[in-house]
Amino acid sequence: MKKLVLILSLLTFCAFQAQGWGRLGHATIAEIAQRHLTPAARANIENYTHGTPLAEYASWMDEVVATPPYKESLAGWHASICTPDCRSPLYIRRLRRGCKDTVSGLDMMREMLKDYREMPDSMVLEAIKCIVHMVGDFHCPAHVRFTDEVNELKYPVVFFGKEVLLHHVWDTGLIQRASGLTYPDYKEFADRLDTWTRRQQRRVARGWAREWFEDCARDVRPYIRTIPEGAELGQEFVDKHIALAELELRKAAYQLAKALNTIFG
Repeated sequence: MKKLVLILSLLTFCAFQAQGWGRLGHATIAEIAQRHLTPAARANIENYTHGTPLAEYASWMDEVVATPPYKESLAGWHASICTPDCRSPLYIRRLRRGCKDTVSGLDMMREMLKDYREMPDSMVLEAIKCIVHMVGDFHCPAHVRFTDEVNELKYPVVFFGKEVLLHHVWDTGLIQRASGLTYPDYKEFADRLDTWTRRQQRRVARGWAREWFEDCARDVRPYIRTIPEGAELGQEFVDKHIALAELELRKAAYQLAKALNTIFG
């Protein structure tokens, strides 16, 4: 038990700096993943969620960041980092982020939850919430960090006439504009995106967190810093970039299902 508490303490050391996907994106990822749980994983997870949809937990890490006892306890695990050629070995994550990143976090969650039946129910539930959020977060283009480029995209642009941070365009504005949906419609958005064949799902779910993140980084790399500060973005931006956003949402969903099935199945 001391080992489990230590690992959880490592996972919950620090304060969130920014959202990944907004509520619509995170809930959609969780909804699709829940549809692809194995019967065993679904039953084991429901022992802790008591039937609450995973989508309702998907933004939990963002929602509690400003409240005790989480104000100083959930930082770092919303992004990860790689080299310019999209490799994310442990030494890079340790050197640049002190292993406080989504890839390292998911690795530690998997190790911790090997003994989840011996853990307090509340601890397991919080771990589930963290996994659901972290897998979604490192697929958001604004949360892929490179050692030669700080890609937080926290500078202002004009999006359909309103000044916002480019980070916000990626996490919320883009997918809401393209889909015409908001958070309460996440099941409808999941219906639109959950169209890949089982073969496609298995292919993107191969490996584990590092492979998933590196694959995402290769998708995202061409788009880094292509939008200057103050740029006016409208429908042309949406049409050009929505395919990348939807690709990463799908990958996150099927990889989240793989993660939960591996741990709880």
